[in-house]
Amino acid sequence: MRVKAEDADQVVTPTDTAVSAFLKHRIHDRFPDDGIVDEESGPVRGTTPVTWVIDPIDGSSNFAAGAPLYGVMVGVLHRARPVAGAVALPVFVETYVAQAGHGAFLNGSRLTIRGDGDMAQDLISYGIDVHQEDIDLDFRALRLLAPRCRGLRMSNSIFDCMMVAKSAYTAFMHRHNRLWDCVAAQIIIEEAGGIFTDMEGRRLDYTDPTARINDVYSMLACAPHVHDTIKDLIRESSSRSARNG
Repeated sequence: MRVKAEDADQVVTPTDTAVSAFLKHRIHDRFPDDGIVDEESGPVRGTTPVTWVIDPIDGSSNFAAGAPLYGVMVGVLHRARPVAGAVALPVFVETYVAQAGHGAFLNGSRLTIRGDGDMAQDLISYGIDVHQEDIDLDFRALRLLAPRCRGLRMSNSIFDCMMVAKSAYTAFMHRHNRLWDCVAAQIIIEEAGGIFTDMEGRRLDYTDPTARINDVYSMLACAPHVHDTIKDLIRESSSRSARNG
C-alpha cells in the first residue's frame, strides 16, 4: 500500500492496480474506440461519444485496513450523461446495476427508493475526508443535520450511497469527490427513483470527462422527500461559515 502524493487521504493497494488493469483490458477489448477515465491510471480519450469511468476500489483505506465497506464502480457516460453503471460490494455479495430508462437492480431485484416519510426517522450518511479547507463546512453541516434525523452514519465509501439505493439510508452526501466517485452512483440512484445532485442541489457537469480528472464534485444522493430540506440545510451551513469567516 502507498499513499497518493497528491492527496494524503487516499491510498493505493496492489489490488486497486490489479482491478484497474483487469477492467480496462476488458473494456478496451470489447469497445476499443471508447474513452476511459480510471482513477489509478488516468484518462484515455476515445473517438466515440462514450466514456467509461472506473473506480477500481472505492474505499481503499477501508479495504487496506480490513474493513468490509468498499466497492468496485464502473459508470458509462454518453457525452455528458450517465447512461449505465454498476457497483459491486464484494464482501456483501451485492451487485447493483442500472441502465438509463430501464431501472436499477440489486442482484436481479428491482430497486425503488421510497419517496416520502419523516426525516426524523431516517438514517443519513455523511462522508468526510480530512481536507482542511472543507472540515469546518462539514462539521457545521453535521451540527444542523444531526438533530433532524434518527442517526448519522459514515463509511466514507460507495457502501453508503448504495444503502440509499436500497432505502436503508435516506441520504448520502460527501463534499470532496472526483468523477469516478459519481457516475456509476448517479445512474443507480436516479434509476432507483432517487435524486442525485451536488450538495447545493445543482446538476453535476460531466462535459468532456477525460479533461475533468482533477475536478472536485460534491455529492448529494437521496430520497426525493428529503432533497430540498437537506439542500437548504447545506446552504445554511455554508452561509454561516462565510459569515463567521
